[in-house]
Parts: sequence; structure tokens; C-alpha cells
Amino acid sequence: MKSQLGQPTDPQRALQLSAILAALRNEAVPETNADGSPPPEDPSHRRRERRPRVRSNITIGEILDRTRRAGFGFIAALLALIAVPFVGLSTPFGLAIAFVGGQMIAGLQHPWLPQRIRRHLVTMDTLRWLGERLTRWTSGLERLIRPRFTFMVAGPFWTACGIGMLIQGLALALPLPIPGSNWVFVIPIILYGIGLLESDGLLIMVCHTITLIEIVLGVVLWELVKRGLLDAYHWVAGLSR
Repeated sequence: MKSQLGQPTDPQRALQLSAILAALRNEAVPETNADGSPPPEDPSHRRRERRPRVRSNITIGEILDRTRRAGFGFIAALLALIAVPFVGLSTPFGLAIAFVGGQMIAGLQHPWLPQRIRRHLVTMDTLRWLGERLTRWTSGLERLIRPRFTFMVAGPFWTACGIGMLIQGLALALPLPIPGSNWVFVIPIILYGIGLLESDGLLIMVCHTITLIEIVLGVVLWELVKRGLLDAYHWVAGLSR
């Protein structure tokens, strides 16, 4: 079995998401100028062994173009992962994930991102860090995740996946003043991505369940906040009389 980038993978050892990230960070990315042309050759290095100069970063647009076959699951999970180590990026990346979910609902074949997101640079060190963390976070899942209930990632259920991704992305975009609250939405997005990449309908059902629970809890929390605000208003109004 091969990964979406053509790298051989063993489904018993690595998830597709981990394999694609590993292929990205292990590939030699030639250094180029801003217009895509190769940089001028340094005469002092002509007699040395010629090796491709590797860039220290890559744009999300390039990642998207090079992993286009991986589809919506990979790009949504990647955006969620990138939002983890960078404080303040949950809102734009949450909106981008919601946008990806909207494209799934609309039936697009390949994900598309606006230029502002495509131009965002990701360092190779960050890709390496994300890959290592992902491997650690998903250790043990390799033996559990496999293609099953594949109807859950096709037809109308594909639209349901898009709706779940849309909801999770919008929730991630909310500027909640609670430390670590982003993880509540990042984890389901990553699991959605893994489920789509692995065609694991059971995992997708788990993600849908998590999404429904979050919606119920959100409604309950909103009612409590609204009730508290109304009680505070009536209390202040009573003092002013």
C-alpha cells in the first residue's frame, strides 16, 4: 500500500496522515527565488559535491498542491495541527477549516484555500514537530483504525462529514478566553481527517457523536450564560430603583 504522496506505508505501522507528513518533511525541497526560479549558483561551491539546497520552510499552498490527491481529510487535519503551536491562529485557521467543510457540502472534488492562507509559511522544523507529536498522540490507534463502514464517507454521509467539519471549524474560530479550549475542537477535526483518509466509517461515527455532544453542551452553556446575564440585569435594575 502506498501513501497519497506515493511513499510506501504499512497500515499496521503508520496512519496515512502521519505517513504524508513524514513524506513532506523528508523530501528535499529545492530552494527557489520568489518567482520560482532557482537561485544563482555560488562559484565557490562548483567543485564541491552538488546537493540540492533545501529550504527551511514551505507554504501551505505548496503543501496543498503536492498533496492534492490526499483530499479534504488531510488539509483539514493539517490546518488544525498548524493552529496548535501558534497562538492566535485558531481563528483564521478555524475559518479555513469551516470553509473546507463547506466545500465538502457543496460537492467539490478538491479543496481550495484563499491566497492569504496559501501564502502562510510553515517551517520544516514545524512539520517535523507536528509529525513527531502526531505520532505520539495517535500511538496505539494504528491497530484500531482500518477501512470499515465505508458508506459513512460517501454520498449523503460525505455531506454529513462536511457539516461536522464546518461546525468544528467555526467552533475553533471562536476566541474563547479559556486556556486549552482549542483542543476540544482540534482533536475532533484531526480525527475527522484520519477517518476520511483511512475510510474508517466507525471513527467518523465517533466524530459525529462528539460533534453532537459539543452542540448540546454549547446550547446548555449558552442558556446558562443567558440566564446569568438576565439575572444580573434584573438585579442591577432593582438596585437602580
